[in-house]
Amino acid sequence: MLKKFIYGAACALCAVSLASCEDEPDDNIVGPDPAPKSVGAYILNQGTQGYGIPGSLTFIGYNGKDQQEIFKAANGRVLGSTPQCAVAYGSHIYIGDSQSNLIEIIDANTYKSQKTISLATADANTPRSMAVKDGKVYISMYTGQVCRLDTASLAIDATVAVGPNPDKIAVHGNYLYVPNSDGLNWMNGYVDGKSASKIDLATFKVEKTFEVGLNPTEFISNGTDLFLLCMGNYGDVPSAVYAVKADDTLERVAEANIVAISKSTLYYIHAPWGDPEPKCYAYDISSKSSTRILAGNFVAAPEGMAYDPVAGTLVVTSDNVDPGTGFADYSTPGYANIYDANLNLVTTAPAGVTPKFIFFKH
Repeated sequence: MLKKFIYGAACALCAVSLASCEDEPDDNIVGPDPAPKSVGAYILNQGTQGYGIPGSLTFIGYNGKDQQEIFKAANGRVLGSTPQCAVAYGSHIYIGDSQSNLIEIIDANTYKSQKTISLATADANTPRSMAVKDGKVYISMYTGQVCRLDTASLAIDATVAVGPNPDKIAVHGNYLYVPNSDGLNWMNGYVDGKSASKIDLATFKVEKTFEVGLNPTEFISNGTDLFLLCMGNYGDVPSAVYAVKADDTLERVAEANIVAISKSTLYYIHAPWGDPEPKCYAYDISSKSSTRILAGNFVAAPEGMAYDPVAGTLVVTSDNVDPGTGFADYSTPGYANIYDANLNLVTTAPAGVTPKFIFFKH
């Protein structure tokens, strides 16, 4: 089901493995760590609370094998209501479930639950986003905080207050960038949703709060460049993505709703409400120029997008479109398109209901 470049890489890895088996290594020789390889993409499906459909976890293997409901199969129970964020880090996968109000920690190989952290009685709760660095998982809580989870003890060891309803966070250098969306105050026009917090990871304190666009929703970094997606008010203030400069001022890039990033390119989707044709673009970070991509083989109702830096693949998830209404159908399982490094469509794989978030197994 996948293109030859993936199978070729797999064959090359098998050849290396066979050679290693024939020539027994000297245990006293210390060599470099093996180069990372990408096994596949995880899709965190949010389900639909209104339809009573719980969240689920899909794995799309680059060997052509797809697995649905992998958490349920391993644990005999559903993942929960509206899982919002996840990350594969070390030997575990960490999942934040906003409506069930918990953090689920599972084994990255067996998918069996290792620990469930209930946040129902905690002051900081409703997990929204995750980022990792140096053995810590950072979790934005929609109640207005960021928590730090230690991966050795599998426990939250520190919490810092930020602005209202912090959304998708990103590690950039030695800082954690947090967008304060004020998302629960939408009826008042996100009046307090115009700031971001910059947390020093060494001290785990807010070093700076700075002004941004209306309803900031997602920071995204490739390690060198930092961007911020602001969703506006879904009316006269459109959603847009901005480059964040070294002094934390913003430079507008384009109108956008969904973003992903590679080392040299910012990918963004422009799909405003009611537009029957979502469009995807590649923004060259160096030249600051945009080019429309995937015009002939794009998805119908995009939910998420992510770039796999190891495999060089771009993954875009989508809902189906209800033929009766022309809008996204949140009651049926969606799908994911996987594109290779040349942006050729490799495969379309099934996912779950509302396939919102994508992360990778390396």
